[in-house]
Amino acid sequence: MSRKGLKGSSTIGGNDVLTIDQLRHQDDWVLDTERYRCHVCTRNFTRFRRKHHCRKCGEVVCGNCTLKKEAELPVIGRSLVRVCMSCILSHANGQANPQAPPPAPTSGTASPPPPREEHWEAQNFHSPTGNSEGDLSHFTRDFQQPEFDYPLDFSWDHPWPKPPIVPGESERLEVLRSFDIMDTPSEDVFDIICDLASNALKSPIAAVSLLDEDREWFKASVGLAQNEVPRSVSFCAHAIMSKEPMVVMDTLLDKRFAKNPLVTGAAKIRFYAGAPICTPSGHLLGTVFVFDTQPRNTCDIATLEKLSNVAMKNLEDRKNAVAAPIDNGEAVEVVESDDQQSEAPKRPAEPLRGSGIGIANQVVAQPVTGASQDLVAANAGDGQVTAGPKMETMLMDLLCRTTETQQQLATQQGAMFHTLGQHTADIDKLATAMARMEAKLDAMVE
Repeated sequence: MSRKGLKGSSTIGGNDVLTIDQLRHQDDWVLDTERYRCHVCTRNFTRFRRKHHCRKCGEVVCGNCTLKKEAELPVIGRSLVRVCMSCILSHANGQANPQAPPPAPTSGTASPPPPREEHWEAQNFHSPTGNSEGDLSHFTRDFQQPEFDYPLDFSWDHPWPKPPIVPGESERLEVLRSFDIMDTPSEDVFDIICDLASNALKSPIAAVSLLDEDREWFKASVGLAQNEVPRSVSFCAHAIMSKEPMVVMDTLLDKRFAKNPLVTGAAKIRFYAGAPICTPSGHLLGTVFVFDTQPRNTCDIATLEKLSNVAMKNLEDRKNAVAAPIDNGEAVEVVESDDQQSEAPKRPAEPLRGSGIGIANQVVAQPVTGASQDLVAANAGDGQVTAGPKMETMLMDLLCRTTETQQQLATQQGAMFHTLGQHTADIDKLATAMARMEAKLDAMVE
C-alpha cells in the first residue's frame, strides 16, 4: 500500500506490518458491556466518545487512545486495524507480545534502524499527521496528561501552580466539618481501605485523605510517615476539582505537578491515581489515592472508585452513629468501645524496602532544595508492596465492620420509631379527648 493511501490514517511504520497471529480473534475480545470506561485513559464512554476494540489485546478503548496499524489479513490482504496506545507503547519500548515476533522487512524496502523507527512512532503518537517533532516522552505527555478545565495560577513565588479552589468551597468545608472527622484517631476500616488500594494497584503508597482550608490530612495511610501535607503541594486539591477520578501517569509530564516539591524533591513521586470521596449532596471531601515512584502506562481506576465509595459509606455511618440519639445502654457501650479502640496511636507505615524519601510540612515556606525527608516512610519508594493479609480476609473484615455499624444504626432507628409511635398514640388520644370536650361545649351552648 502506498504512503499516499495511508495519509491521515496514523499508521505506524510502513514496514512494521502485523500478521494474523498477532491479532486477537473477535471471539476473545472483551465484551462492550464489561467496560464503561476506556481501558487506557479511564474516561467514561459517552455518545461522542464511542467504544472501539484493540485488535491486538482485545480491550475496549476510545478512539483517541487508538492508532491505525497495517496488518496482513488472509482474505482481504493488507488493511488498517485499530491498536490501542498501550500495545503500541509496549512495542516502542521493546516489550511487545513474545508470541508475536517482529516481522521481517519486505524485500523492496530497506528497514530503518530501530532508534529511528521508535522515534517515528513517537511522532505519530504525538500528532496523527506525523508532522511534529519529539521523542517518546512527548507522546507520553500528550497521551497521558489528563484533561482539566480550570485555569492554573502561577502568580506566586513558587514554580508550580497555586492549588485551585473548588466552586462553593465554603459550603464544602461546612459539609466536611459536619462529619467531625479531621484529626481523629486511626480506625481499622480506613486502614483496610488503604491496604486494599495499595495491594490492588501494586503501589507502595496509599492513603484516605481529606482536604480542609490549608492542608491535606490523611485519615489512614500506607507508606507515609506524616499524617498531613500543606494544601499548597497537595495533589488532592486538583483531584477534587472533578467528580471523575484523576490519573497522572507521569507527573513530570503534567504541568500541574512537574515542578511540585513532591515530584522534584526527595519523594520523587512519578505516578498518582485518586478517586474523589463524594457525599450524596455532591460535595467532594477528599480522595482515596495511590502514589508510586515509577511512571506507568495504564491504570485500572475501578478499584479506587469502589474504595472511595466504601470510604464515603463509612464516613456517613460514623456520622450517623455519633449524631443519632442514644436510647439504650447497648448503643452507648458500642460507641464507647469504638472510641476506646481508636485511642491507639496511628499505626506505623508498612515496612517497604527502599531509601528514605519525603518532604517537610512547611515546604512552601522553604526552598525546594531544603525540604526535609519526612513525608514518605523511610522504607517506602521502590514500588514493592509487602504481602499483607489475604484480600478475601480484608474484604470480609471490612464488610463485617460495615454490617456492625448498620446493625447499630438499625437498633437506634428501631428505638426512635418505637418512641415516635408512642408519641403518635398519645397525640391521637389527646385529639380524641379534645373532640369530646368540643362536643360537650357545643351541647351546653345549644
